[in-house]
Amino acid sequence: MAQLLMLMIVLSLALSVGCAGSQGFDRSAMAEVLHSSPTSGGDLHAPSNQNSALSSPFRLGVFFTNHDFPNRQSLRKIEWLTADREQLLHGLAPLRDQEQLTDIFVLMDSTVQAGNSDGIRQAGARYGADAVLIVDGAGAIDRYNNRYAWLYPTLIGAYLAPGTEIAALVMATGSLWTVHSEWHAPVQTVEGVSTVIGPAVFVDDGTALQDAKKQAIQALSTRIAEQLQLWMQGSPPPLSQLR
Repeated sequence: MAQLLMLMIVLSLALSVGCAGSQGFDRSAMAEVLHSSPTSGGDLHAPSNQNSALSSPFRLGVFFTNHDFPNRQSLRKIEWLTADREQLLHGLAPLRDQEQLTDIFVLMDSTVQAGNSDGIRQAGARYGADAVLIVDGAGAIDRYNNRYAWLYPTLIGAYLAPGTEIAALVMATGSLWTVHSEWHAPVQTVEGVSTVIGPAVFVDDGTALQDAKKQAIQALSTRIAEQLQLWMQGSPPPLSQLR
């Protein structure tokens, strides 16, 4: 009896939340949160002089930012898991195999504040990096019911009817900074989108958000790898001349 009562409460909440239909995503709010961070480089651009860029091979540290902002349905904080870090490193691994990077590693330093780009660069220098890639992200959830939700009041429908849809969006940014100079590249922004459909009692916001995060990381690793290859096609001086 208690389980049935709990089920009805869950279904009632699902119906009340989803009855309005899809609300979409507020991409403007997400972009504002991400690009207002000091680590994003603001509106600055990389110098047009290629001599300010990087020469290969170099050592790259990757710093994942835990961005602090109010958590709500339309704007979710992103938690970077070990699997997320490994996925990005795996995506950039071909650059190491091609001897364009000597090493790629996750930069983890509890003394560094997420929004302090100078502190992140200094931490990168302490760990022997020539450049740091600062990764940030924000997510959003759009949860709504579809035409199968009318079956929810029935017992079998509550468990079998695919009446709830959860769309998730993760927007991620990647900003590359040299460690021994003030040079940095324009911010790269990518998106990952995922949709989960199923009974209201089984579908989960976290699953949809994690799937979207995987898509965003894959897109970001591809974009950063392409950007690094373009920079290294020029003829900048060795990093030692930037120090």
